[in-house]
Amino acid sequence: MIETREEYGYAVERGYEPLIDERLPMSHALRVEVQKERFGKNDAVGNHKFYRFCLSRLPLICEECRRPIRTPSAYNVSHIISRGADARMAHDPRNVNILCEHCHERWEHSTTRTGMRILEKNNRRIEQLKKEYNGVE
Repeated sequence: MIETREEYGYAVERGYEPLIDERLPMSHALRVEVQKERFGKNDAVGNHKFYRFCLSRLPLICEECRRPIRTPSAYNVSHIISRGADARMAHDPRNVNILCEHCHERWEHSTTRTGMRILEKNNRRIEQLKKEYNGVE
């Protein structure tokens, strides 16, 4: 468990990114601190930094249909728990899927989620994130 800035810096210096890499869990307090420092506020500037970060570090393949994303944009970064539902998670890279436009539309409209490949994984992630952000770890 990464609990200090020094441990976080050590991992980053060696080419890992604990904000994304599930093998390197971080304490919640440190995660929130790093996210705020890296991306800033949940506004246009902060969101731009966050989307650039995700698109530069996550595979540019739709997690649902497995097609390559040839012209990536912020629209391909789809929040699992929407920014409106819980703004605290807006800049948590674990709270996103990389999706093509078609699959992003399907995810956004909850009535069309049934049968999606990512649904089970996302439901587990939603449970994990809610526990963590609500202090029930």
